[in-house]
Amino acid sequence: MNYQAEFALHTLMFVSRMAAEGDFETPHQLGLRNDQIEKILALSTQEIHEMAMTTKARYMRILFDADALDTAMLVCGQRIRQRELILQLLTAGASLPVMRTLFGLTSADTANYRKYLNLPKADGRPFIPTEAEQVKIWELWKATEQEPLGIAERLLYVHQQTQIKISAIWPLIQNWFASDLDGRC
Repeated sequence: MNYQAEFALHTLMFVSRMAAEGDFETPHQLGLRNDQIEKILALSTQEIHEMAMTTKARYMRILFDADALDTAMLVCGQRIRQRELILQLLTAGASLPVMRTLFGLTSADTANYRKYLNLPKADGRPFIPTEAEQVKIWELWKATEQEPLGIAERLLYVHQQTQIKISAIWPLIQNWFASDLDGRC
């Protein structure tokens, strides 16, 4: 089966399924008339397969909207990167308040991610870093100011350099910068 026949088979099966579920709008958007939809709906799976094999008739054309595809790929890339950040932050000890502030996650969202990562339930109150650790955290945080990093990446950087959980770093950062952090990940 060539790629055109493969596209045709999946598209015809899709149209048949949509019509069987009462969705005629989707097949209409693909350029099919009601009578064509009804005929496809009446075909058996074997008949749809036979019809797909006749793609030399060139009855189907698939085109992408290049601009819309580029936008979709950009959005998808951003979502993937955000998910990676969420997983990295939770692994590094980020708490619910961190995840809520940076990503708008609910307690259920955070619990699901923690379960996915096989992390234990969230700790209680975070330990308070020593004075020397706080100085180190401050120096590392300030050192990232010139970098094109968001708050999430900066938190990860400080954690990686100090091995201090993000849940202990976050209250310090909040105290130092108050409301400047909201939504700036």
